[in-house]
Amino acid sequence: MKILFTNPSPLIKYGMQKGFEKHGWETDRLEVPQQSVDGLIKKIEEFKPDYLFTEGGVDTKKFIFPVLERYSVPHIYWAVEDPVAHATLALQWATKSVLVLTPDMEMLESYRQNGHKALCIPFAADPDYYYKYPYDEHFASLDAIHVGNNYNVFPERRKAYKYIISPFIDHGKKIEVYGFDWDHPRHEFKLDPAYHKGYLPHEKSVIAYSNAKITLGVHSITNSRTMQSMRTFEVLGCGGFFLTQRTRAIEYMFKNHVHLVWSASYEETVDLMNYYLENDSAREKIALTGQQFVYQNHSYERRVSEIINALKAG
Repeated sequence: MKILFTNPSPLIKYGMQKGFEKHGWETDRLEVPQQSVDGLIKKIEEFKPDYLFTEGGVDTKKFIFPVLERYSVPHIYWAVEDPVAHATLALQWATKSVLVLTPDMEMLESYRQNGHKALCIPFAADPDYYYKYPYDEHFASLDAIHVGNNYNVFPERRKAYKYIISPFIDHGKKIEVYGFDWDHPRHEFKLDPAYHKGYLPHEKSVIAYSNAKITLGVHSITNSRTMQSMRTFEVLGCGGFFLTQRTRAIEYMFKNHVHLVWSASYEETVDLMNYYLENDSAREKIALTGQQFVYQNHSYERRVSEIINALKAG
């Protein structure tokens, strides 16, 4: 079977695409310069895919929707915007798709009520890309690192900045934060330039996760049993020690002090920070257990197995 991905994001090229290849599927993907009606048509006529696969849909409707109306290639949609843009975007894409994948299991009933076939497919990690990378002197010197943009629209995420990130700064730990808008003047939470280091390419983030003593996690969605930051799986896959905001999904899918550690308050983060920075063996044991757990239960090969079974079921 052949599958063509219409978006070259890291979720695809380092994740879902590898998962399909491990099941023996032939894959190809549309790169950014090809993302146009003409570019997609050319790729379809050259590659002749059995399925098209789109992850996200904010900027891709303009060139994918016209092509779907012209060609009869079955389309799979991964609604990574769920639950935020479920009604305004995901349900619109669902009408164009033979199968909808959602990282938020709470959205499944809505798809079914609207007559769409849907499957819960959370984020994951591919062991061939997300593994423990060799020693890096700079990142290994850090007590903590956080990689992510400073979003101002999610109240629980804004709160988490103050009790996940701030304790490391307030207590003089060596921390670096990467991403956009950490110095945005209108955002509730801002960082001193001493801690904000700008954009970190995805290909370098895996080196950071593999080497920093602690990687910090925050989440935009906190009340879903499955929807969470994709970095949970990526950090654990890299054998990183993950100290993360406590959410429903984190509690539902992982064990505290076994696969990772979570915090719901400033004081709790301080206690975790002090204990695990002083106990290398305890930190390394959790990181290794978390990595093994993700490889066994949350690989893209496993996710794709579920997708293929759903497609076969019709």
